[in-house]
Order: sequence, then structure tokens, then C-alpha cells
Amino acid sequence: MTEFTDATRDDTSLLIAIAGASGSGKTFSALTMATGLAQGEPIYAIDTEAKRMLHYADQFKFKHMDMRPPFTPEAYIEAIQKAERAGAKVIIIDSTSDEYEGVGGLQEMHDDEVSRLARKPYANLEGWEIDKFNAPAWKVPKTRHKTRLMSPLRQVRAYIIFCLRAEEKIKFVKVFDERSNREKTAIESAGWVPICEKRFMYEMTMSFTVTPDNPGVPLIENGQAVYGKIQSQHLPFFPAGQRVTAECGAKLRAWARGETTNTQVRSATPPPRRDEQGAGSHPSQAPAPAHNVELLVEYHAALSNEIDKEGLAAAHQDFKPRFGTDQATIETAGKILRAHNDRLKGVADIDVTTTYVTGLIEGE
Repeated sequence: MTEFTDATRDDTSLLIAIAGASGSGKTFSALTMATGLAQGEPIYAIDTEAKRMLHYADQFKFKHMDMRPPFTPEAYIEAIQKAERAGAKVIIIDSTSDEYEGVGGLQEMHDDEVSRLARKPYANLEGWEIDKFNAPAWKVPKTRHKTRLMSPLRQVRAYIIFCLRAEEKIKFVKVFDERSNREKTAIESAGWVPICEKRFMYEMTMSFTVTPDNPGVPLIENGQAVYGKIQSQHLPFFPAGQRVTAECGAKLRAWARGETTNTQVRSATPPPRRDEQGAGSHPSQAPAPAHNVELLVEYHAALSNEIDKEGLAAAHQDFKPRFGTDQATIETAGKILRAHNDRLKGVADIDVTTTYVTGLIEGE
């Protein structure tokens, strides 16, 4: 039986997702980051896209696997475990989206299950029959994804970078056309969505999106990853408007191994109150946060209970008068609200959200 020991910072695994459309720089960014993470150790690349990763063989050094269909959850974890047994510390999977939409992937499993439940070939099904069995047919593929891939993945000790294809969602909006002097329907972007099982992104240590108009540059606005999650302690590794670098990977490795102090991690954007402490100050000597800690703890607890945007907005409005004119508290509350919005969008789970918000409240 495993014994309890005193907790110390030790090397921990990292699960990183990079999502983007074709031409957005996913593969190049993954190999660049992996180079920093590896620090000279071998990089293992699992390629599901007909050896396309070999286009970068002249620029990066890595061990390559040409993964063939079917792209089942079992096939993915088998490839990951094979790389880890070979001594891999850094693994890239390009593309993880095939587990969802590729040959033998979850979508095909779902369609087969619809056909089984309806007791006729999928091609012969009427639209109403597909709609009828759509929801129950997801039980089998989602269970396989959860038990055959995600559960064993949590036991992998390597740093893993998942590349995912992303598609741009659109929405129809009404706009006023001055030329015709009447309203007309226009199409607007509704953001980027990674192609994967719905809860896959919850398991990631971090995730970000890159786009074709700015390849390799993570979408970050106002200190928050757009269509992704980058925790506050990792944001300094991703300078706004800059491409992913090997240095970013090196810093992530140091953080995962517990080799980076709080001061070093935050050196890119240090909070003013920490600057006043001096390099040798003990954390316990730090001044108390300027915001109302007790009120924000209560605020966070209230938002944590909400499961939809309407409830979240209502809970926020209930607390808003209590913030008064305390700008420090209002500013931190805004960050907490954005974090819970991300939770409801599926960008982060409750554990990640709580860790991030606790750091905000405690002034870390």
C-alpha cells in the first residue's frame, strides 16, 4: 500500500491543448513548445494526418509515429503509453480531433449506435429517427472516451501537447442597411470551437487557440485566453501578441518541476504589493490584499452554485450593491465573474476555476 509522505513540489504532468484551423500554426507551435519542454530529451510525435508532421523534420528533432485508422480512444491511449514506455517525456498528438470525427472515432461510433437502436442501416434512417436516437446513442462512445482514454490518460506522467482542429462558428444578426434604409440579415463570427469530445478540454492543464490570420499567436485579451484557459501563473509565459516560443516550454517545464519561485513566475507582470517586499521577503510578510477578502469568498461561493448564465448573472446582480465603490474589490470580482463564465462555457472545470479564483482572492 502506498504511504503518505510530506508534500513537496515535484515533477508533475502537463496536458496542453492547442486548437486552430488549417494554417493557424498548431503543429509548428506544438513542436516549438515541445522543444523547450524537452530540454534535450526526445520528443515523440503521434501523427494521424498521413505523415504531415514530417514536413517539419528539417526544423525539429523528434521521433515519429504514423498512426493509422481506426482512431478509437483505445488506439490513442495505446500510442501514448507506447511512447511513455519508450522513455518519452514530451509527447505531441496531431491531431486529437480524429478521435472525435475521424475514421472509427466517436462520431462514427455514435452513428453506428443510432443504427443499432433504430434497427436499420444509418443511410436508410429518416430524419425523425436520427433525432429520436441521437441523444441516447452518445452513451456508448462517450463512455468509451471517458473510461478507455481519459481515465488512463490521468496516470500518464509525460508532458502531452494535443493539437486539435477548430472550426469557426457563425451567427445570424440583424443590421440596419443605410443604402436600402431597412434591416437585413448578416453573418458574424461566433468564435472558434475545438473539434473534440465536449468535456475533453476540462482535463487540460491549459489550452489556447491560434488563428490563420495570426499563426502561432495565442488568442489572449485582457489577461484572459480567448476560447481557452491559461491560468494566472502561466500567463507571463505567453507575452501578448507574440508567437509561442521554446522559452515558453522551458518555463512550463520549470514550473511543473517546482523549479521556479513565485517571484520568477510573476516577474513579467509583478503585482505592486509584491514588489515592495523585496526579493528575500517571506510570503507571510506580504501585505493583505487591497480587496475585501471575506466578501469575495462569499461572492465566489454564490457563483459556484450556478449552472447557467442566467443564474450567474442574477447572483452577480445580488452582490453588486455590496461592492459599493471599492475599486479593488470590484476589479477582482470582475475577474472572478469572467472565470465562472469560462466554467459555464466549458473552458475550465470547477476545480481549475476554484484554484484560479482562490489565488485571486488571496492575492497570489
